[in-house]
Amino acid sequence: MDQAKVLLGDIPTQWSNIFQAQQNQGSMAVSARRELLLRYHQAIQLFFRKELSDPHAADALYSNFAVRILEVDGLFKRADPEKGRFRDYLKVILRHMVMDHYRQQQRDNKKRQDLVPGTDTEPVAAPEDSQEDQRFVQCWRQEIINQAWNALLAVEQKTGQPYSTLLRLQEQNPGWRAAQLAEHLTKTTGKGQTPENVRQLIHRGRKLFGKLLVEEASHSLGQSAEGPASAERVEQELVDLGLLFSYCKDALRERRETI
Repeated sequence: MDQAKVLLGDIPTQWSNIFQAQQNQGSMAVSARRELLLRYHQAIQLFFRKELSDPHAADALYSNFAVRILEVDGLFKRADPEKGRFRDYLKVILRHMVMDHYRQQQRDNKKRQDLVPGTDTEPVAAPEDSQEDQRFVQCWRQEIINQAWNALLAVEQKTGQPYSTLLRLQEQNPGWRAAQLAEHLTKTTGKGQTPENVRQLIHRGRKLFGKLLVEEASHSLGQSAEGPASAERVEQELVDLGLLFSYCKDALRERRETI
C-alpha cells in the first residue's frame, strides 16, 4: 500500500453530485459543485503542478478551475456515466486548460518579440500526451489511495480497532515482526497487544483496506442507468490504476455475489 501523500476531503464521489452540479440554479446545485471541488481539489492542483514548471502559474490555473466550478459553468454538463468514466472526462477538461495555458504563453512571447525585436524567448513546449496521461493517472491513483486511508481511519475512530495505525506502522517499518509491532503499539496506545492479536488486526485491516479500495474505485466510476458499477468494471479500474492487490479479491467476489 502506498502511504498517502495528499490529504483530500472525505466526501465520496457520486454521480448524483455531478447531476446536481449540472443544474444552473438552486442550493443543491451550489452544494454539489462545492462537494466536487472539495473531493478533487488537491488531486487537480497536484496535476497542474506536475504539468507546469511554474508553481504560481499552476495555482492560478487551479484557481480558474475552482471559479468555473463554483460559478455557473457548463463544465459538467456533458458528463454522463453511460459514456465513460468521470476521470476520463475530467482529464480532457484539465488537458484543455493546460494546452490553453501553453498557447497563451506562446502568444505572450510573440508579443514581446514584436515589441522588442531581437528579444530571445525560450520556446514553450506543451507536455506529450502519453506523459500527461501518465501523470494524471498517478494523481488519480493517489486520490483513490488517500480516500481509502481516510475511510480506514474513520473505521478505527469509530470502532477503536487500530487498523490504520497498525498498517501505517507496518508500512513505515517493513522489517518489524509481530512482536515488535505489538510492543510499539502497546506503548503508544496504552492498550496491551500480543503478537497474535497484532497478526489478526493486520489481516483484518488489510482485508478492510481492500474493501475500501474497491468502494472508492466504484465511487469514481459512478452509477449508470443500469445501476452500480459491476465488479468487472471495478476490477478493470483497479488494474488500470495498479491497485488490484490480493486483499481486494474478497471484496470483488462479494460484489459479484450481491450486484
